[in-house]
Amino acid sequence: MKKIIAVLLVIIIASGAYMFINNFVQENLKAVDIYDESKLSVEIPSGSTTVDIAEILLENNLIRNTKVFKYHAEKIGADSKLKAGTFVFSKSMDADDILETLINGGSSGNTLNITIIEGLTLEEAASSIAEQTGLDYDKIVALMTDGQYFKEDFDFLKENPDITNLQGFLMPDTYNIYKNASEEDVVRTLLDQFDGFYMDEIKPRMENAKLDFEKTIILASIVEKEALLDEERDEVAAVFLNRLDINMKLQSCATVNYAHDEWKERLTYDDIAIDSPYNTYVVEGLPPTAINSPGKASIKAVLEPADVDYLFFVAKGDGSHYFSKSYDQHIKAADEYLD
Repeated sequence: MKKIIAVLLVIIIASGAYMFINNFVQENLKAVDIYDESKLSVEIPSGSTTVDIAEILLENNLIRNTKVFKYHAEKIGADSKLKAGTFVFSKSMDADDILETLINGGSSGNTLNITIIEGLTLEEAASSIAEQTGLDYDKIVALMTDGQYFKEDFDFLKENPDITNLQGFLMPDTYNIYKNASEEDVVRTLLDQFDGFYMDEIKPRMENAKLDFEKTIILASIVEKEALLDEERDEVAAVFLNRLDINMKLQSCATVNYAHDEWKERLTYDDIAIDSPYNTYVVEGLPPTAINSPGKASIKAVLEPADVDYLFFVAKGDGSHYFSKSYDQHIKAADEYLD
């Protein structure tokens, strides 16, 4: 009987706690003053994080609680869509109204969206930014190859002071920037996005990671090019990590293509004979740097690889791969799937 009573008490307490937290959240998502419809113009700087935006909104008495606002934005998937610019709000707007305004864009029309896709080399990313913004390509490249210039401004650079080239750390995403943003402004925005991901997602996982931070990014850049499907990234990562564990060459086509500065679906014997530290058919271990800037999914895959003992994979021609444990299995798969 005492056990039953104890269980009931736990259920009652848990239910009460849930109701309290839920009520607290809902209350803090309400409008600050539903009767005050006076217009208030607010400037959200380019590169602002959700936390930055929440602080600005609180300073202008437009939201009740910054942590609840951030939690709600993340919960509904709005945090990655918030834009910079000049916005018109009122205290009669609740959190959802404010988020919708931030997503749809400011009233000033002085911002634009740029997209950096996954797997771009530093030069490709610079070219993409230049094409989308009209900014100077050479200036962008100069900034991207000078990690020391930014070393005091971002945690991942402070904690890894040897990083000089920023390839691997230019976070792929869609960004809302000012139309008059400088080359440095744009590069800082990309690095700021990576830095937030580093602090929130990478660093907490490093204690259980198989590689150190820089090597994690290097391998993630290989996974980015080798895996076309998100659901296979953790298996592709596992294959390479398993090979590293037994001092087996990675034999990544992606690194050889990078060495040649040319993408080929099929490599020839001449291709894999190139004398380069990026030729993982010849050189043991990882290449000296990342071969592109990987997306979040590939980085997470290296940090949390699949629990498999595969050592090989072969492309099936539809974007997916056949994974195998032994060389004999791999050869059979290659005979089946490769022309």
